[in-house]
Amino acid sequence: MTAFKPGLTVRAIRPVIAGLEALGHSVDSLLAEAGMPASILADLDGYLPAGSSRKLWERAVAIANDDCLGIHVAMAAPVNAFDVHAYAMLSSPTLSGALYRVCRYQRLINEGTELTLEDDGGDGVLRHGLLGGGAVSRQPAEFLAVTWLRLGRMVTGTAWSPVQVFFAHDRPADTRPHEEIFGVRPNFGSGFTAMRIPAATLALSNPRADATLAALLDRYTSTLLDKRPTLTTVSGRVRSWLVESHGSGPPLARDAARALAMSERTLHRRLADEQTTFRELLDRFRHEKAVELLTTRRHGIAEVAFLLGYSEMTAFYRAFKRWTGRSPAELRERALSD
Repeated sequence: MTAFKPGLTVRAIRPVIAGLEALGHSVDSLLAEAGMPASILADLDGYLPAGSSRKLWERAVAIANDDCLGIHVAMAAPVNAFDVHAYAMLSSPTLSGALYRVCRYQRLINEGTELTLEDDGGDGVLRHGLLGGGAVSRQPAEFLAVTWLRLGRMVTGTAWSPVQVFFAHDRPADTRPHEEIFGVRPNFGSGFTAMRIPAATLALSNPRADATLAALLDRYTSTLLDKRPTLTTVSGRVRSWLVESHGSGPPLARDAARALAMSERTLHRRLADEQTTFRELLDRFRHEKAVELLTTRRHGIAEVAFLLGYSEMTAFYRAFKRWTGRSPAELRERALSD
């Protein structure tokens, strides 16, 4: 039996194509260069050839000569191009309900990624990434973040802004388009894609909520998801365990193995099969979480080190310098002065 591999579906590129068309770009040649016949758009649940989405974005940026194409496409795409995800959000009773729904529906778009809404001291952190902790490239990351914001504002009927936005990629030469859209200057080079939303904003109600439609869409989506193979990588499960156990002590491989109902030896072997290690996953998680925690005023540096499971401050400082080239204090000072 052939092993199931994560796939990207047509649902992922349909709004991209619609947005490019709305901006006046011809997409037939773009699709051909990306290895996708135009007929592929007819089946929303069809899988895309490997690497085709990346090629599509690369060629589109080159042809459009637009360094911020992801932002502009997200704003230009017709709402109906986002299909069930948009309708589910727009029928939800609150912003938090809308975001939780889109997280549950994520596997319809890409089985190799995860979208989560995590509680962090009352605020919500909407985080997107590859299973195992990797981040997507710049244009699709910015496209997705602007899409969440745009649809989220439509849900509440207000021009709310996140308090923080994080991107894995380096800071572009011109960040004005980002600041105009988000209302804040994003933190670039963070190693992850995320948006911090205040609790009061998450609680905003939807004046056009439709509970009947929301329930209908939930049933429809559950039917679609039940037909799909379930992708559960060990690295993805370890990543989830790290998120859930964060702050409860030093993260150890034996504890992760116990939580995943396998021996530590099996855990290491399965991770090796996925070309990673527990140490690499832990290091990546600590990097992402350290940057996230230090770019807020909520935690002191010593507390951040403790929350990440470091027993000695010197070990945390050495690791942080290796990750970012800066000390924790230098990164915090830069982030809070932006």
